Amino acid sequence: MEEKNRFALAMRMGRAALGMSQQEFADALGVAKSTVARNETLEMAMRADTLTAMMRLFRERGIDVDLFGATDSLTITVTAKGLAALEERRMEKGKDK
Repeated sequence: MEEKNRFALAMRMGRAALGMSQQEFADALGVAKSTVARNETLEMAMRADTLTAMMRLFRERGIDVDLFGATDSLTITVTAKGLAALEERRMEKGKDK
């Protein structure tokens, strides 16, 4: 799998594991929503600073992504910390309704 595909897939799957919209994810990374959308759809190559911010955010929120392991697969692990954070986000969103 090409690196750009791995990065795009990691972004999309990691963002989904966090339960974040593209806008929420973009805000957390400090980039525009269009940057996230264009990275996820391979319309734009991911910048190194965006990749670094993404990996830092995943690690802080309990999402482990092995971008540089086997070249024919991508491993994403949601830790107990990640599952707890996702549940907390869902509870907060439910309160807003």
